[in-house]
Order: sequence, then C-alpha cells, then structure tokens
Amino acid sequence: MNSDYDSFPAQVYADSVLAPDLDIYKQHFSAPLHAINLAHGVMLAEQHLLQPADSAAILAALLKIDKDRPWADQEFDGSFEDLFFLIERALGRQVGEETAGRLHTGRSRNDMEHTMFRMQLRGRLLRLLEQYGTLADRFLARAGQGIDETVLLYTHGQPAQVSVLGHYLGAAIEFILRDMARLMAALEDVNSCPMGAAAITTSGFDLDRERVAALLGFSGIVENSYGAIANVDYITASYASIRLGCIHLGRLVQDLVTWTGFEVSQIDVADGFVQISSIMPQKRNPVPLEHLRLKFSLAAGGAEQIVQTMHNTPFADMNDSERETQAAGFEVFERLDHALPLLGSFVEAMKTNRASIENRIQKSMATITELADTLVRAEGIGFRAAHNVASKLAREALARRIGFDELTWDLFARTFEELVGRPPQVERDVLASATSPENFVAVREMPGGPGPYVLREALTGYADRLAGLKAEAEDIRKRIAQADALRNRLVSDVIAGEA
Repeated sequence: MNSDYDSFPAQVYADSVLAPDLDIYKQHFSAPLHAINLAHGVMLAEQHLLQPADSAAILAALLKIDKDRPWADQEFDGSFEDLFFLIERALGRQVGEETAGRLHTGRSRNDMEHTMFRMQLRGRLLRLLEQYGTLADRFLARAGQGIDETVLLYTHGQPAQVSVLGHYLGAAIEFILRDMARLMAALEDVNSCPMGAAAITTSGFDLDRERVAALLGFSGIVENSYGAIANVDYITASYASIRLGCIHLGRLVQDLVTWTGFEVSQIDVADGFVQISSIMPQKRNPVPLEHLRLKFSLAAGGAEQIVQTMHNTPFADMNDSERETQAAGFEVFERLDHALPLLGSFVEAMKTNRASIENRIQKSMATITELADTLVRAEGIGFRAAHNVASKLAREALARRIGFDELTWDLFARTFEELVGRPPQVERDVLASATSPENFVAVREMPGGPGPYVLREALTGYADRLAGLKAEAEDIRKRIAQADALRNRLVSDVIAGEA
C-alpha cells in the first residue's frame, strides 16, 4: 500500500474504506458469496459453458475454501480489493488461474453483490417476521385473557370511555398485522434474483437466470437487467416498513408508560420489570418501558437513515447502497432482536389495577355516554336532548366533586325535567345499571366494539390473519431450505461426474 497516491491502493483509502469494507464483507456476506459461486458454477456446468473436469475442480475447490476459510483471519494488505478477489485468488491457487477465471463467465460483481445483499436482507426480514409473529401471539393471548378486564380509555390525554383490555390490545394487534403485511410485501420485492444481469446488460453467454435464482431460493429473477443493479426500492421498501412498525409500537409503549404512572395506575408492573431508586424507597420505576421507547426510536431512526441514504443518488449501480449501508441497516434488526421480545413479555406479564380503574371511571363519569343513549331508547327523546341531560349531570358532579356512582336519583330527575319539560319515565335502577362499566361494554356488540361476542370474533379473525402471514413466510423459508439442499446435491453430482 502506498502513501504517495501513485498506485492503488493509497494508504488512506485502504484504511478508510477497503479494510473496513473487507471486515463487513467477511462478517455478513461470505456465506451468500459462497452460495452464489456454487449456484453459478452448477448452472455453467448444466449449460455446458464449463467442461466437466473444470466444473468438478472448481466446485470441489470452492467447498474446500469455504471449509478452510483462509480469508477469515486475512487482514487487508493491498494485494486484493475485496473478498471476491481474495476467494478468486485462493481458487486460482488450487485449480490454476485460467480455470478459476472461468467461474466468472457471464457475471459481474454488480449482479453478485446485489444478490448477496438481497439474500442477507431476505434472511433478516424472515427473522423479523418470525419475531413479529411471536409478538402478535403474545398480544392475542393477553387480549383473550382481557375480554372481561375493564380499562379506561383516553382521548386528548383525558378520560374518555370504558372498554376492556382485550379491545385495547386488539387495536394494537391490528396495526401489528398490517406492519407484518408491509414487511411481507417488502420481502416479496427482496426475494427476486439479480444474477445474470452481469454489469448492466446481461451477457452474450447462454446463461439460465431462472436456474440460478431457483438454486438460491429466490421466487424469480429481477427481469430488467439495468434495474437489477440500479434499483434500490427493495432496500427503501424494507426499511420504510421497518420504520413505520417502530413508530407504531413506540406509540403503544408511550401509552403504557402513561398507564403505569402513579396518577393513572391503570396497570401494575410485574416486579421483574421494576427498578428501584437508589435514594427514594417508595419508587417503582417501569424502566424497561423507557428502554423500549428508546430502542424503537433508535431503530426507526436507523431505518430512516438507510432510506435517506438513497435520496438523490444516481439511478445506477453505486456504492451508496452497498456493504457499508447494508451493515448499518443490519444494526436496526439487532435493536429489534431485543425490543420485540421485551415488549411481548411485558404485555404478557402486565396486570390491570381494578380498584384504581373503577375509581377513575366513577370520578371521570366515563360511562355517561351510555346514559344519553339509554335515555334516547327508553324515553323516546332525541340524542341532543339526552346529551344535554347527561352533560348537565356531569357538570353537577364535577362541581360537587362526586363520582358518577354518587349521583342521586333526585338530581337526575330534576335535571331531566328541567331540560326535557317532563319527569323521566325510566325506573330508578336504570341510572345505575345503564351506566355500569359492565353494561357499557356489554351493549357495544357492533363489529369492532368491546362487547365480548364481537371481541372474541375479532380475535379469532386476527389469529387467522396471523396464521396466513406466518404461512407465507414459512413457504419462503421452505423454498430456501429446499434450494440449499438441491444446490448441495447438484454440487456433489458435478464433482462426482454424475451431472
């Protein structure tokens, strides 16, 4: 290496780019590169673009190189540019440079590197979908347990209406399923093979692009050869989907932070998730929620970084989308490796604080909407008149600093007659029964509501959708596993002279 800049590589370029790049290549992309070499070698043999003896020698040498891993401890010394050339050099030492060079027939580092990126990203997306599936399973289980668990829901930071925990978690399950669907759509874009595009315009050799794609477990090829090396939408779609998922889960976590606050006390945090103060003995800090909020924020920011790295780059093959960017993007997945299981476990363990919830329901009169609805049905008056009655009762209770359960029949009857012009016809027990939290939930059996029947139906539907998404991902995993097995068998056949 040189510090005078007259020959490649200049020392500063080696130190700043090539040496770190080799480390990334070895850490993340050696396995995909090996698979591509084998698949391309098998295809060349099948297309009679390699002589049988050359095919057998090349594939056998590639297996030995992968087993011995002579590159694993190789530091960058300027005698090669990257891992591709390092392995080609090792191959040449075993089979001769002329024979080794035949493996590169009809291909380029351009199509190879995008294929490597897609293979790595594909595996990580499959892993992320698996983690999302486990998260959804835990939410579904906790929602099923929470069908009869009353909670108080908020709008604009204020107590609003009564529901049940299962209904609340159902809303989260819905966006989790949609985020999984977005990830699956991105995965389908990723799961196409650029091999055969070569540098830009394919090749004059009689290559079989579909065969290489199949041997690498892809669902098909990236058809346009220029797009195969120039398009980055498979990257941006993946990380944009991840970013959205992080934002959505982060909002849920922030809600849980509020729910654990002393003034709200809607959920009790299991001791395993509580950290104490070093000086204040009364403190029970739900610190894992803060770590979750942070992890989702950092992961969202990392995903946005990858998307924005593609902004205003040339519509061509360029290093902006390659190894350094991919390695930075993989850190996003690593953050989610920790965040998703932690969130699932927290939700699995959380318990509602029934006494606190009941008290705040009464103090906030969160069921008073049902009083207005009941008056419409039982008294035959319009909703606006019924709403006026309920509204005035609420103001009276707030002014007197009493809860809904402390309102007297006489106050209700007086308010009703004042605003409607006649005494109420409903029985006295309606005031209490219509506005009980249990009744408030029970009568809301419209699709999407918290009523127990429709909620059970909804959770069953969510489980079915989740099973469908899991099945799609499993089909891709099976295709990859079958491709690996087929590729290994064909390599053995070629080496044995049986292909």
